[in-house]
Amino acid sequence: MSKECQICGKTKMNGMKIKRDSQGILGHNRYPREVNLQNTTIIDEKGNNKKIRVCTKCLKKMKQDA
Repeated sequence: MSKECQICGKTKMNGMKIKRDSQGILGHNRYPREVNLQNTTIIDEKGNNKKIRVCTKCLKKMKQDA
């Protein structure tokens, strides 16, 4: 299974860690930030259960609509 939301298509993003000292910024380190994906089961139009992986933002929207 890929690390991608099956509703919105969100994938991993890039973040940046900044090293700081009392004199200021010392350096930058880039690192990948993974998407918070959850396995959930939905009911499609035909009435069948279907397992999908969705991000928490889409999951929250789906719960508000129901």
